[in-house]
Amino acid sequence: MEKQLKCVLLLSLKEMALRRVAVLLWSDSDISASILKFPFYGYGNKEWEKILRETILDKVVDKASKLQLPKSLTKQMIDIVLAIGVEIRRWKDMHYDIFSILFEDINLPVWEKLCWTTGGTIDDRKTAEALVRCNVLDVETRFQLACLYCLEDYIPLLWEELPGEMKDLYQNENGSSDLYFCWPHVFKGELSKLDYLLRIEDRKLTSYNQWAFEQSVEDDNKIAAENFFLKLTHEEREASLMRSAHAVLGNNSFDKEMFSGVVCYLLSVMTPEQQMEAIKAHPVHVLLCFLDLPLRDLFLENVGLIWTFLPPSGYDDLLGKVGNRFNYSGRYFPKFFQEFFMLSPLDFKKWFVVQESQFNTPYACRFLYMFLKFEDSESIEVIFRNVDAADRLKLVFHPHLLKHFYNCMLDDRWHMVEVCLREATLSKEDRKRLSEAFMGFLRMHRIEWENTKLKRFFEFLDETDASADKGKKAQKRKLENCCRE
Repeated sequence: MEKQLKCVLLLSLKEMALRRVAVLLWSDSDISASILKFPFYGYGNKEWEKILRETILDKVVDKASKLQLPKSLTKQMIDIVLAIGVEIRRWKDMHYDIFSILFEDINLPVWEKLCWTTGGTIDDRKTAEALVRCNVLDVETRFQLACLYCLEDYIPLLWEELPGEMKDLYQNENGSSDLYFCWPHVFKGELSKLDYLLRIEDRKLTSYNQWAFEQSVEDDNKIAAENFFLKLTHEEREASLMRSAHAVLGNNSFDKEMFSGVVCYLLSVMTPEQQMEAIKAHPVHVLLCFLDLPLRDLFLENVGLIWTFLPPSGYDDLLGKVGNRFNYSGRYFPKFFQEFFMLSPLDFKKWFVVQESQFNTPYACRFLYMFLKFEDSESIEVIFRNVDAADRLKLVFHPHLLKHFYNCMLDDRWHMVEVCLREATLSKEDRKRLSEAFMGFLRMHRIEWENTKLKRFFEFLDETDASADKGKKAQKRKLENCCRE
């Protein structure tokens, strides 16, 4: 029987409990206050990341570490805590774009209205319902929320509360594809006034609902896409489902946290044959849909199926976009990467070491930079233990990794450099050549090697040689004693 894509996640009670506790940690008043004050501007630069880590992330991780859970559960909890942090930013990001709400203006009562799923994600629809029922936001914003999330019971009520000039704006706007300009005509039974939308592109659309479904997919609005898909006729579903799926899967924004939710929904309503069609056409982007909560656990279950359809020519795209996703998230998830790398084909591991990314450095060096930065010795060990001896040598001799070693030692992270050197399992001759290579790197950049922090590199290689010689002598004596006996 042909293996099928898994789109439905069944969490155990333990996993649901861990996610619930992580949500509660993020909901503590001191953390909530820090989130609300944290600025949007400056996202992505090193100073912004440093402030984020010190003012929010480190606090939440510290709370998780003090729960006195078993070590294995603590590691799981910290991964979930960090993933929920990414989910919170997704929600704030989305509503910043839609409403131009400055993050500093989203006050605590609004923050407390967030509703969560058992999978550790924000329930966008329930959260929107909670917000439109309260008076924290102005009536126009609540009307827009109701329209975007298709809260059909609230739209007419909020419409009545809008000032006359706003009503005129929304019902007289022609040419707009925003849902809050469409809903007034929908609930008034004036669908003929929206016929212009069907003629925007040559798709042979037959109804407003069909247009709204395809537009919602394009806008990455999963809730609206679900709502309108259920209203389509069988013929409209047949025409729109795969057309929309191919269109969104062909979008280059998949290296950021976009479209995962809406694509996973589309996959869930496809037949197995349609799923295979989507995977064969867009294997990388289908796989990337499972990088985010709550479906990350399904990534590893589906990756084997994706490898079947991913040619070596797609490795570059996969590695580049996974790396970009990690960078965009501000955090990667060690256990996920480790299992993913160990499950990958041998030719992929080889590609990982030798192929250069768009940053003119091998992908392995790019990922090792992240692992060194976050002091993730386990992921470093997984890389070195799953590539062959020749590739281990290529890594430790690469100028980019030598530069990372140098920066680590200056930042008092020698122990991370030591992990790489130990896992490289260098011969005596290799250690001598590596010592010369690092000395050459320092000379080229006019760096004084006598720096105490840098000397540790050469001392380690010399100590390893001495230890190896000592071991050989001990083994020789043992053999000689056996012979005498």
